[in-house]
Amino acid sequence: MFKNQSLDEFLSELSSRNPTPGGGTASGLAAAMGVALVEMVANVVGARDEAEKARLASFVLTCERAREEFATMMDQDSVAFNEYMSAVKLPRETDEEKSVRRAAMQAALQGSTSVPLSLAQHVCVFAELLTVTFVDAPKDIASDLYVGAAMLEAALEGGIANVYVNLAYLRDVDFKDRVRAAIQQCETCRAVLASFRQSIGRLLSIV
Repeated sequence: MFKNQSLDEFLSELSSRNPTPGGGTASGLAAAMGVALVEMVANVVGARDEAEKARLASFVLTCERAREEFATMMDQDSVAFNEYMSAVKLPRETDEEKSVRRAAMQAALQGSTSVPLSLAQHVCVFAELLTVTFVDAPKDIASDLYVGAAMLEAALEGGIANVYVNLAYLRDVDFKDRVRAAIQQCETCRAVLASFRQSIGRLLSIV
């Protein structure tokens, strides 16, 4: 689907009036790009020093898996939204049809909420590992690490925004409460990523 398109094709789709891909898919791409940049830094550092290569080996594997997961989430977000649109188009002539349509829409909305929530949570897990791995950033490629962290921040914010846009239309109070609790746990990640990026920024004399 989108993750297998050329960059030009994807950007053309993204800029069109079509509902998908949208912000959720773009957030998945931002996360994948952020991880890829961080992975590049790890590979460069590892190529310079055998001890660092050994230290970073498992982290690089984690990056590879995370990059693929985030790329897959690009498609999952659009699939979830398309399922909602299919539910909206269900017939609603009779009371029974209206009931079936409402139930289908609510189920699809939960799916459309779960995907960006999962994206945000996965970014948080990766961010925790990232900040531990690069306590000391190599200055000559610190800008790549900075951009990677910024992309991950954008992905996190995008995931959270796409969760909240769906919450307003959901009726299942218990589900909404669970989602809000999960998002609250992501607030710490927001601060951690911002602090990490700012520390790299100070290294680069960014004010």
